[in-house]
Amino acid sequence: MRVGLCTISNAEAAVETVLSQAARAGYDGVEIWGRDHVGDGSERTCRAIRRDADRLGLDVPVYGSYLRAGGDAFADAREHELAVAERLAADRIRVWAGTQGYAERDSDHWEQVVADLRDLTALAADRGVEVTVERHAGTLTDEREGARRLVEAVDDSNLGLNYQPSFDAAPDAIVAEARELAPLSNHVHLQAVPERGGESRCPLSEAFYDVSGVLAAFRAGDFEGYVNVEFVHDSAPYAEAIAADLDFLRSTVG
Repeated sequence: MRVGLCTISNAEAAVETVLSQAARAGYDGVEIWGRDHVGDGSERTCRAIRRDADRLGLDVPVYGSYLRAGGDAFADAREHELAVAERLAADRIRVWAGTQGYAERDSDHWEQVVADLRDLTALAADRGVEVTVERHAGTLTDEREGARRLVEAVDDSNLGLNYQPSFDAAPDAIVAEARELAPLSNHVHLQAVPERGGESRCPLSEAFYDVSGVLAAFRAGDFEGYVNVEFVHDSAPYAEAIAADLDFLRSTVG
């Protein structure tokens, strides 16, 4: 199981700086933030990022776009975002599942998101890129059932879930949902808070939920993607925080 760092974890720094910090800490790869860190997504910018990553021995498993299936701008934006992913030579593009929570969804929106994701996975496959759909509040994947049903409805091996634990769930429920969703996932985001429902981040070693249990669920499902540190706490210098989280994950995943 490989461990990556999301460059959004240091959004104020230049992307070149974050790549250097990730390499010094010993990460296997980086997920490139799809806003300030790619600018306009030009070929020159993206190729430079990829050259830096290669020079530092870092994979680029995911381009973290904000392309939103079911949104009004989806059709206009998808070619640009896929081109960015291809220019970065990323293995996957991260996208979002609509604008409604699963419990509040209407059938038209659900069907549009499914249709958009089916179109996207086909277009991405033509470019040699997989799709990972973010599990996030305010989208159709916010609940366990919604995440599972959406991936199953699209029914394309080129699409998987970008799993991340919900801080509103009980610790035992998080491990249970990880067991259920791991076979449908091709990417993982991790961050931590010290208590359920909290907002202030802490080291992964101090998470209120069982990070080791979550990762064990993915190992049991023969997960082959990246586990990525998405955000870190700010009570220590950034370089120390990302190194500590990496050390903890290495001790957990082996």
